[in-house]
Amino acid sequence: MNNETHIIFDEIRGDKSDGATSLALRGLDALDSISPDLPDDPEQAMEIIVATVTVLDSLRPSMSAIGTQAVFAASRTRSLMASGLKPGAALIQATNTEREILGQANLTIANLAASEIGCGGCIVSCSWSITAMRTLVALQPDSIRIGEGHRLGDGLRAAGWLAARGLQVEVFPDGALPTAVEGSRLVLVGADQVLADGSVINRCSTFSMAMAASYHGVPFVAACQRIKLGGRRHARIERADELFGDLPPGVTACAPLFDVTPADLIDSVVTESGRLTPSEAGQVGEGIAALRSQILG
Repeated sequence: MNNETHIIFDEIRGDKSDGATSLALRGLDALDSISPDLPDDPEQAMEIIVATVTVLDSLRPSMSAIGTQAVFAASRTRSLMASGLKPGAALIQATNTEREILGQANLTIANLAASEIGCGGCIVSCSWSITAMRTLVALQPDSIRIGEGHRLGDGLRAAGWLAARGLQVEVFPDGALPTAVEGSRLVLVGADQVLADGSVINRCSTFSMAMAASYHGVPFVAACQRIKLGGRRHARIERADELFGDLPPGVTACAPLFDVTPADLIDSVVTESGRLTPSEAGQVGEGIAALRSQILG
């Protein structure tokens, strides 16, 4: 792996504000960066590709989509090499195809959500997710309430993106999001990962929103691409304790970036494969997990 590849690894590892989709795309950039150095022998090339995918899969434990997207690209590369394409060209073609599929997925998800869920009303969300943002635009809400927390600015980034597209947006601190849920039509969030049991890993405050939605009888929906359905059985939650800065003597910090929303608080998961129940989402994830095992061992 060359210096460019390692720089991309460091960027993915250190990023605390972008969503899993954006970082999965950077993972494809990392695969592109190794293509000029691949040997012509397909088996040797595949070993280097798998080694790169393995690193990508380990960089962000709460975001399995980064590794899953890379696995899809590796599987496609292997098929293209079997058809006679040289390894470097096969890898570039595979990553370009995966980018196109990923870009189309957001449009499919947004249109499906608009058709299945309907438009208008007040919708509550949190954090930055390009899939959720595009879906919110498609739902044409009368107003949006969005949460900002963690001192990372991702909620404000999302609010600004939505406001620039003519939507009425009100920002709440994450701790007040349960209050924001009352009287809304829908809670819609992105997802950084969907576990095998259908529970959702997403930015902290998602769980509290889901509990508030259940209490107030408001539907709770996650919108995400299929690469988020990684089939993992256990959550690995990343922390950013440094966000608290200097602490008083004797005080320690615990700042999880993500939380886990149980499947029984989720009404549906909208992906490019359709609007799924949490159980169905988990089943799709099991198939993806099998492909991961096939590529990564």
